[in-house]
Amino acid sequence: MPRSARHACPTVLAAVEVDRSIPAPEQVYRALRDAIVSLRIEPGSPLSEGEAASACAVSRTPIREAFSRLVDDQLLDVFPNLGTFVSLIDPGLVAEASLMRRLLEGEAAARAAATRSPALVVEMRAALADHATAVAIDDAERAYDCDARFHRAMFLGQRLGQMWASVSRARTQLERVHHLMASQNGALSDALVKHRAILSAIESGEPETARSAMAVHIDANAAFLGGLLERDHPFVRPL
Repeated sequence: MPRSARHACPTVLAAVEVDRSIPAPEQVYRALRDAIVSLRIEPGSPLSEGEAASACAVSRTPIREAFSRLVDDQLLDVFPNLGTFVSLIDPGLVAEASLMRRLLEGEAAARAAATRSPALVVEMRAALADHATAVAIDDAERAYDCDARFHRAMFLGQRLGQMWASVSRARTQLERVHHLMASQNGALSDALVKHRAILSAIESGEPETARSAMAVHIDANAAFLGGLLERDHPFVRPL
């Protein structure tokens, strides 16, 4: 059930500019998803079709389609007679997503270290350099984009597209934890440090070191979430 006491009034959404030359449903979905995973719309917040339709200046039809997809993503909960709410961060889903990522990304990192493809190393270095720039100017949104680019390059550079699709879905459950971590003092640079360790192992041709470095990186989310559970954080579903 939602923690309704936290929000006495409907969520106020920022206006979303929809490009009328391309289909609206995908744009609406991505805009709402981005707002949820970046925590601009907080976990537990009520979300109405009418409010979303007004913010996007579209009819309710693309809104319903977007809401349906967000329910499938487990980012929205629908409670009969109560309404639709942004899902609380679910520790069980986060644990499962972390396990999936640890297995798939650990294997991808180990394979990358075993082959040491020059083109892949160049792409990962570039993502890391841009990530460092984003951290230096305290640009959390850009830093997160670079984080995703680093991981994506590791898969697509090895033609592991199906594995990346599975990882991308698993990342959905971890994105809000990551953004919450990034909001803490000093946490924005944490992923950068761990990416450097992963790339160092890949460049050195050490598969098991790369696998272990990736596990340390991914497990940081679970460790942070454990601390939130201990404090009964309002964004986190109680066990």
